[in-house]
Amino acid sequence: MQKEWNIFTISSILAILIFILEFILYKEITFIYTTNIFFYPASFFLIIGLFSLVIRSGSFDFFYYSFKKATRRLRKNTLEEDSDITVSYLSDTFGTHYPFFVKVGSILMTISLMALIGHYLF
Repeated sequence: MQKEWNIFTISSILAILIFILEFILYKEITFIYTTNIFFYPASFFLIIGLFSLVIRSGSFDFFYYSFKKATRRLRKNTLEEDSDITVSYLSDTFGTHYPFFVKVGSILMTISLMALIGHYLF
């Protein structure tokens, strides 16, 4: 039986590993170090997730279709009818795993921002 990992479990494991890495690198755990070291994986997850979300929303479908049509025309080097081109959109070929990356990145960024607020308050 395969165990299903949820967002909170993966985020918790990542947070623990990042705290261990912080302790190994800096020999102490402070708010500013926590802010700095949590920002990098959070930004990685958010960039991947939000980029996937933009592509999945269909923003580049027309560009992808036009580019596919133009390259097919250049390869054949003819001006034949373009009605035989099958329409495959970029958003259909892209996966639906972007919520995972956005949620994990948001949790890590929240920890980073809370540590930054803690640094300035305490």
